[in-house]
Amino acid sequence: MRQSLGHETEEPTELERAFWLQGQFRRKLAPIGVTPLQAGAILYLHRHADANITKTAIALCLRLPTVSEVVDDLVRKRWVTRQRSTTDTRVVQLRLSPRGQALVVKIKQGVGQVGTMRIQQD
Repeated sequence: MRQSLGHETEEPTELERAFWLQGQFRRKLAPIGVTPLQAGAILYLHRHADANITKTAIALCLRLPTVSEVVDDLVRKRWVTRQRSTTDTRVVQLRLSPRGQALVVKIKQGVGQVGTMRIQQD
């Protein structure tokens, strides 16, 4: 991945790559109405049957209030459900609804090629 800076060609910094990837993810997810944060939470829940807000926050390196807001939105959109744990009633487990499961396929299709793209700037 190279970008042109005047006459020289330099490798982009890690921060530039991170912002570029975020933009690519945002563009790929916009048509299905999902933000990168929502997609990250949905994909995490898809892979972890024992997920709760705390585990999701730790896995995504986010603060609990941030994940709580994201989950509230996912519940409102009926992509995620909350359910009390049968073994520990203090714990609220998060599960993908059938709509959320269908969304996983769309997310994977939408972002599947982002990693293979290259930064191109004039």
